[in-house]
Amino acid sequence: MTKKFFSIYLIKSIIIIDQVNSLHLKRKKKMKKYVSMFLGIVFAFGGFAAFSQTKVNISTNDILKELIQEALENNPRLEAAVQRALSAEKTIPQAGALPDPQLTFGLSNLPVNSFSFDQDPMTGKVIGVMQMFPFPGKLSLMTDIAEYEASAVKYQQEEIRNQVIRMVKQAYFDLYTIDRAFETTEKNRALMEQFVHLAETKYATGSGLQQDVLRSQVEISKLEDDLIMWKQKRLSAVARLNALLNRPVDAPVDKTLPELMLPDSPIAIFPAEEIEQNRPLLKAWNERIQKVGSAVKLAERDIWPNFTVGASYRQRNDLADGRQMRDFLSATVSLNIPLYFKRKQKAKVAEKELDFIATKSEYDNVKINVLSEIESILAELERNRKRVELYKGGILLQAQQSLESAHAGYRVGKVDFLTLINNWMMLQNYELQYFFALSNYYKSLAHYELAVGGNVVQKN
Repeated sequence: MTKKFFSIYLIKSIIIIDQVNSLHLKRKKKMKKYVSMFLGIVFAFGGFAAFSQTKVNISTNDILKELIQEALENNPRLEAAVQRALSAEKTIPQAGALPDPQLTFGLSNLPVNSFSFDQDPMTGKVIGVMQMFPFPGKLSLMTDIAEYEASAVKYQQEEIRNQVIRMVKQAYFDLYTIDRAFETTEKNRALMEQFVHLAETKYATGSGLQQDVLRSQVEISKLEDDLIMWKQKRLSAVARLNALLNRPVDAPVDKTLPELMLPDSPIAIFPAEEIEQNRPLLKAWNERIQKVGSAVKLAERDIWPNFTVGASYRQRNDLADGRQMRDFLSATVSLNIPLYFKRKQKAKVAEKELDFIATKSEYDNVKINVLSEIESILAELERNRKRVELYKGGILLQAQQSLESAHAGYRVGKVDFLTLINNWMMLQNYELQYFFALSNYYKSLAHYELAVGGNVVQKN
């Protein structure tokens, strides 16, 4: 708001100078002296407003924390990952359980001529139960496989959680960039509207050109088009943020805070070993390697047979001739013979060994890509940090000085009015580039946190 008033004061002051030119020379010089003093105060105030910065990191962080917490509670993709992790845990007790026993009922040696149970001593009613027992070690290996898979799915959930956090931060800083661009465009439009009035006044008095009036009107139209563009981009950015929060896509989102600061603490650099230990994606791949390793051992155990133990009870009726029949109890032990182990079990072992090698190679590829991505992010962070410092400590100050120089030249008639306006717009555009660089820095920082799997700003 202060800069908007500054722009209006600037134009009004210039109009005063232009009106003074039609007065007597002495009176003109005297008036210019007072106007110059006024402009000096305005420029000093404007410069102070342009470069005074209120450190609002805490407020911005609070807003981000609320948005992130809402996303973690409501994001449907993350909720699906949580449910998949819970589902994977339920497979562990199943993997270590014995196969279901078999219960059998039957009739044995029933004569077909009479279908009588008291005619033949071998006739009986049979009930039995059988239980298969895998070769020792197989169940524990199957349990290990299920546990490794459950751990991998759990790490996948953590990876998706970190991805959601990154997307919320990037969506917020995209919105930040759009809000700052819209504000800057509005200020430039207000400036151009004042310039139209000034150009028309000078043209009416014969001291200005019609092309200045036409050009300023064209600039107004261009700025109106830019405002429409930024409004549409804000709607898209708000929709993306609302989707992450599982809100209605048209739910309103407050305007972002106008200022950010670079972190006071340095960014931590992590060795590859620590990244492997922290990044959920890499930990999930490690669990998969362990899973496939256990699958290799299980395939090797499949060469050994499984055992089936059974017991049955046969009840016999007393015969019609008066003889009493005793009931029978039977027990059996059976095992499968891996007769074709060269074509089946051996081939399965080879299959799992190749799968193990492939999984390790995939992990190495993922790890290399992660480390390469981190190097690229660090370079992007450094580039944006230097840009922010350059704009804040050099370019913005130089643009301010250029504006003051153009103003001094305009006072003595050495610089036209359009040059003065262009210098002011240049300052505003550089300010916008400063905001863009700062936003890109924080977006890269969010990407870096995802890549290394944790907080990257060192605590003092």
